[in-house]
Parts: sequence; C-alpha cells; structure tokens
Amino acid sequence: MEVALYQPEHGYYERDRSVVGQRGDFYTSVSVGPLFGQMLGFQFAGWIEEIGGRQPATCNLQIVEAGAHDGQLAEDILNWLQRHRPDLAACIEYWILDPSVRRQEWQRERLSMFAPRVRWFASWAEIQQAGGVRGVIFANELLDVFPVHRVAWSAADQRWFEWGVRTVGERFIWTRLPALHLNVAALMQPGAALSNLDEGLRASAWASLAPLLPDGFILEIAPFAELWWELAAQSLRQGKLLTFDYGHATGDVINPSKPHGTLRAYRDHHQVDDILAAPGTQDITAHVNFAVVQHAGERAGLATVELTEQARFLTRIAQRTMQQPAAFGEWHGERVRQFQTLSHPDHLGRSFSVLVQERV
Repeated sequence: MEVALYQPEHGYYERDRSVVGQRGDFYTSVSVGPLFGQMLGFQFAGWIEEIGGRQPATCNLQIVEAGAHDGQLAEDILNWLQRHRPDLAACIEYWILDPSVRRQEWQRERLSMFAPRVRWFASWAEIQQAGGVRGVIFANELLDVFPVHRVAWSAADQRWFEWGVRTVGERFIWTRLPALHLNVAALMQPGAALSNLDEGLRASAWASLAPLLPDGFILEIAPFAELWWELAAQSLRQGKLLTFDYGHATGDVINPSKPHGTLRAYRDHHQVDDILAAPGTQDITAHVNFAVVQHAGERAGLATVELTEQARFLTRIAQRTMQQPAAFGEWHGERVRQFQTLSHPDHLGRSFSVLVQERV
C-alpha cells in the first residue's frame, strides 16, 4: 500500500496532481470550492487569538497543514486570512509537512504569492527541531491513506491470520501469511487487551467475542497512523490538533455486520473491486480508527475537545460567521451551495468526522 501510493516515481499521489476533484478519482471537501478553507481560516483565527495572536510579543505562531497535496487548501486558507484578518496573517507562518519533493514543488508553485510566510518540512523531527508548534496542526483526509495490516479471523483454527500480497506472473494476489507481523501479533491473541484497536473493548469482552465472529472476518490495523498522530501531538507546544477523515467511532471497530473490512480502492469516482489491480493508478484507503488516534494524542498529553460529525463542526462555524458578516463576508448563493455539499448527510456531512485535541 505504501509503495502503490507513495513510491517517488510511480506512486499514486506522486504521479499526478489532478487525482483529486472532478477530473480525478474522488472528491474531498477541498474539491467543493474555497468555502471549506475559508471556514477553517475563520476558525483557526479564533483559536490563535485564544493563544494571544494579537499581542506582538506572542506573534510567533503557526498553522501546520500535513499532507497538503497540491496546496489548494493552503491557498484558500491563506487567501481568507490575508483578506479578512491581515493582522493575524502578519503574525502567522504557514508550515506544510510533506516528505515528497514532487508535491512540495506543486505546493511552492501554487503558493508563490505567500512565499515569505510559508515553510516546508519533511518530518515531525524537523518541526520539533524548529521549536515545535504554537497554533494549529491539522490534516484533511490523510490518516486514511496510511499503510494498514489486513488481518482476518479463522473460525476453523480459532485464531487470527494476516493477508499479505504476492505475485503470480504480472498480477498481484492476496496470500495468507504464515504468521502475524510482530506489530499486530500481541494485539490479536484471544484475551489480549485491545486498547490499540478500540479502547472500549476490554480483554474479557474480546475473549468471548472473537470465537463468535464469522469465518474470514477482516479488520485493518494502522500502527503508522497511530504513531504519526502521537508525533504530531508531541510537536504541539500549545494550541489545537485536528483531523478530518472518515472512520470508526468508539465501539464500532469489531462489528460482525461489517465482515469484509474497510480497505478499498477508487478510480474515476467509482469503487474498484480489485484493490491490487493497476497499483499506482488508483487510490487505496481504509477507515480511521478514531479511538486509537484519540488515545495516541492523550498519551502525549493532549486533552480531547471533541469527536463529531463534519456537519456539526462546520455548522457551528457557519453560525458564528453569520453573526459576523463584516468579518467573514456575505453568504451568497455559491457559498450556500458549497456549504450544503460539505454538511448534508447525503454528501460529506455524515461520512466525515472531526477529531479535535488541544494543549493549553
């Protein structure tokens, strides 16, 4: 999965900047139009003011976007701040965390007008060396494309096994591995504490539930996403850490009504049955386990503010902007249309969740 998505020459997210949007393979909130970035700019400005962003002595503040792809969301946020909050724009550096040299080139091209206020980093270690972050760290649809382990339950053997990938001629096929990877072996034994799968599922419950699962029941484990979030939390000195993504709520990871897992592929705005087909030409994604991510941030000392649907999160922002039309701008017809797409349950409002954590 990591190679198919991120290999420097042929990886899906490296080969073409237009994989997102109408001409790409899938939509995101950014694809809907600039409103998503404008609303985030409004919200981030409020959070930064809570830290003291209007005081010159505390003017060294940052907004950090992880996984900025072609820089469109960064442009929408920075345009709004420059137009509506120039006082804060002068106090904020926009940092982009992206290890890809190619994507950084796309971003630099799009954000050239903001060049003095934008910095790029390849790792959390570099950000920590720069002093960490006071302000906001956020990601939009990033955690769902971290590599996963794909494990399945064998009713006959009464144990978990892991699906791997091998080649047959020029094709990739699934193959049952002889042993679980060390990253997951300790987690998947009956009776083991599954706090890393779902903090609501304790050892006693797991021991009684596992034998009742249907044969071949599949779930995904994403240790790299968990580690990434913990590093992000450690890099936050003061402010907010948040992500927008789709995934599991607490208590919903091991659900016998969803026996085939959540790993899937997309091409031309359609789900592709063969996840292993044509690597590098289709998106591969799996649901985020928000319980795991939330716990990782709390281990690093963050407090959880909320885990809520995107519709509710954005509606609260919209209500505040309507009370301050001079600060945000008027809600003309195009903005209303974009908001309906971002918040309606049949579009993006229910399928995406927002996790917000903070360090005060």
